[in-house]
Amino acid sequence: MKNRRLPSTVLACLLSALLSAPAWSADSFKSPYPVSVLASVLFGVDGNASDFQVLDEEKLPAQFLQGIKSRFAKAHIPPQTDAGMPATFKTGVRLEILVSPNEGGSMVKIKSLHVEPLPIQRYFASYPDDIGRVNGWEGQVSAICVVGIAGLCTAIQVKAFPGMPDSVRRFAKASLEKWIFEPQELNGRPVEGQYTLNLSLKTREDLPVDFRVPKLDRILKGR
Repeated sequence: MKNRRLPSTVLACLLSALLSAPAWSADSFKSPYPVSVLASVLFGVDGNASDFQVLDEEKLPAQFLQGIKSRFAKAHIPPQTDAGMPATFKTGVRLEILVSPNEGGSMVKIKSLHVEPLPIQRYFASYPDDIGRVNGWEGQVSAICVVGIAGLCTAIQVKAFPGMPDSVRRFAKASLEKWIFEPQELNGRPVEGQYTLNLSLKTREDLPVDFRVPKLDRILKGR
């Protein structure tokens, strides 16, 4: 199943977990912007990375990719055990990076590293109609998925601030339900893991205004 394209009412929908190919031209960004880079990493019994594969590396600039690979090569996790014995651990690793453009190129800063099941197929449900009709609406929601050994979500918990429209919660859950993951492996055996999807939704501010329904009523209508 192909990923569904979000409608034009969305300016941003996804802070983490989704790897998108960034635009690298000098004029693309004038202020710092985040980039997520994913890799499949095999950690040895000592907890050090012994092998890895960066996803979509052909889309990354050579110099940037070289620096990122050096980071993955130095990755370390607490040594894992299986039945009390040292074990290898294969998992997805997500690097959250902040890129700061300047006249001489860009400064790259690693913000965080996350060890989690690797998403190999992503999907986004239709953007909620109620908030899509409200100019400038903004909100954030998180969905936590328990990834089973078959690579599918076996349970999903949605977290959001009080008052968040139910339509947004349903959007997050319906999206993550159709994701497919490469499950984590302990000594080559698939094991259960946890994945968190953080979403930031924002509706454009230049949409035609519908004066027939108050904005607040339109938001609450999705509850």
